[in-house]
Amino acid sequence: MPAYYPLHLNIEGKKCLVVGGGKTAQRKVATLLRYGGRVMVVSPEATPAIVALCRRKKIVWRKRKFRETDCTGAFLIFSATDCAEVNRRVAGLAHQKSILVNVADSLNDCDFISPALVERGHLTVSIATEGLAPFLSRKIKTDLEHYFGPAYMRFTLLMGRVRGAIVRNKKLSELEKREKLQSLLSLPVMGKLALGKKVSCRDILKDLGVTD
Repeated sequence: MPAYYPLHLNIEGKKCLVVGGGKTAQRKVATLLRYGGRVMVVSPEATPAIVALCRRKKIVWRKRKFRETDCTGAFLIFSATDCAEVNRRVAGLAHQKSILVNVADSLNDCDFISPALVERGHLTVSIATEGLAPFLSRKIKTDLEHYFGPAYMRFTLLMGRVRGAIVRNKKLSELEKREKLQSLLSLPVMGKLALGKKVSCRDILKDLGVTD
């Protein structure tokens, strides 16, 4: 079994092919759309949710069996049919064409796996067991969702803004910038946000002793 290299991909505007139209395919489509993928589904049948997305022109649905030409221009492929033979054929073609492919329930055919995700705005925590125990990934995801509450959305944005202000500050030396960034997380910002208190970028910079 391979050891999978953790990697976050930019799929914005890129063709993402999903072969299959069932519940598994539906979940893949939803995630791909959330991250800006240009999704094409190929399947003789599809769930009502996939059909609705097609009608709203959010995706393209080819209501037929898979063809080799469907791979043309694809950045990555998910094969999620209930037919092992079709899944193997899709994987084989993807490998020939050097297209990243994930095959449902067949690790040996996968170039990559989809981790369980905890998403809080710009913060994404991914959990994977390299395909060995997806149920464990889901359990850990549930645990982390309690730890990384909704306040982390605001917290992540604030940290990004403060970091940007420090990096752009011309009064600070590079050493001072590193020291300010290292001390940033020691401030009680997260605790205040969790209590519903308002915290601004200016407040944090003031606490760090950073002036314009």
